[in-house]
Formats: sequence, structure tokens, C-alpha cells
Amino acid sequence: MKKQQPSQILFITAGTITILGVFARFFNINYAPYIFSVGAALLIFIQGKYALDNKHAEKRQKRLARIGFLNSLMLGLGAYFMFTGSNSWAVMVLIYALSSFFYSFRGN
Repeated sequence: MKKQQPSQILFITAGTITILGVFARFFNINYAPYIFSVGAALLIFIQGKYALDNKHAEKRQKRLARIGFLNSLMLGLGAYFMFTGSNSWAVMVLIYALSSFFYSFRGN
């Protein structure tokens, strides 16, 4: 088995925390927005770091990294909507999921 890098482990952890926040929201747990926000903030940080670290990559990889960062900002907007009590957070999470799924086929 290939050893995972710390950034991959952090990415998996952030995704798991975000999913736990979504499930907590479905079950009307009061602190669900906080759980979701922690996961979303970690994902935004990871994507932003990845976009900034790709200085010597080819043009296509830089573009995909920037798109990934902008895509992760949808989770931040979803966290905002969770705190305001609006149901629009589900739309933001759906946009994030679909665009991440699409761009997963575009990268390596």
C-alpha cells in the first residue's frame, strides 16, 4: 500500500468532518453548522494552499487548482447559509459535489 502524504490525510479528514456536519444538519443537531464550517474551512485552506503551491506546474494544472479553490468557496457560502437558517446551503453543497466530481476526471 502506498503511504499517504499528510496533505492527503488532512483532505480526507476535512471531507469527513464536512460530511458529518451535513448529516448532523439533517438530524437537526444544533451545532451542525459549526462542524460543517470546520470541515469547509479546512477544505478551503487545503485547496488554497494547493493553488498557491503550483507555481511551477503547467498552465492546465494551475487552472484546475484555481478552479478547485473557487469551487471550495461554495462550501464557505454553504456554511454561511447554514448559520442563517436558509436551506440554500444544500444547493451550495450540491454545486460543490457536482463540480468536484466533474473536475476529478480532468486532473491526474
